[in-house]
Amino acid sequence: MTDLAQDRRHRTLRIAARWVPTLLLAAATVALYASGLADEISLDSVQANEIHLRQEVAAAPVAALVVFVALYAVATAAFVPVGLVLMLAGGFLFGPLVGAAATIVGSTLGAVMGYLAARFAAGDRIRKMLGRGRWRPLLAGFERAPFRYLLTLRLAPLSPFGLVNVAAGCAQAPFGAYVAATLVGAVPYSLLYSYLGSGLGRAFLRSRTPDASVLLRPEVGLPLLALGALSLVSIRVRRRPA
Repeated sequence: MTDLAQDRRHRTLRIAARWVPTLLLAAATVALYASGLADEISLDSVQANEIHLRQEVAAAPVAALVVFVALYAVATAAFVPVGLVLMLAGGFLFGPLVGAAATIVGSTLGAVMGYLAARFAAGDRIRKMLGRGRWRPLLAGFERAPFRYLLTLRLAPLSPFGLVNVAAGCAQAPFGAYVAATLVGAVPYSLLYSYLGSGLGRAFLRSRTPDASVLLRPEVGLPLLALGALSLVSIRVRRRPA
């Protein structure tokens, strides 16, 4: 094989490797929507299939947990807006602590998938183009203080999780800081929503059609109050300069 042929082969392999994460992510997104799972994941669906889901978890808890984590990771990476439902479902089906742990792992894996797809596909040309546009302040934040900036974005209640993944990948934010900030940032909301989901699950067991009084129960009301307090603190922290 000549040197020219080897160079072409290496160039082809580099291009293929660059686009593999993006193609895999695109395939997962298509599969989610084609299977109907993206449309079926809802609180109403979880409640309607509660007995069946609990039976499946009881019959094979480890397998159910693995499926849940994988579904959460793929849905997160594929921009399917079901994170809130899955956080509640995790506490609902697995209990608050196990559900929170599964949510943290799933969201972090999904964030890593989105980050890698964006980082490999974007390249220096796209990064320079974004640096000249309205994304420039975002990219500057990743360069100035990546861990603190990412953690602030993760804790902000209205921060678009998927767009942050893509922006961090395009900005080539340090991988270690990205994973650490995502992991730490996932803890408070995962815990609170899992506890809320667990509380709602107990309320559903008492009454198939709970009314507004369910909000007065400690297992539901306390996580809601904590979520409100966390949101206020996050907004205040976000206003401080990085």
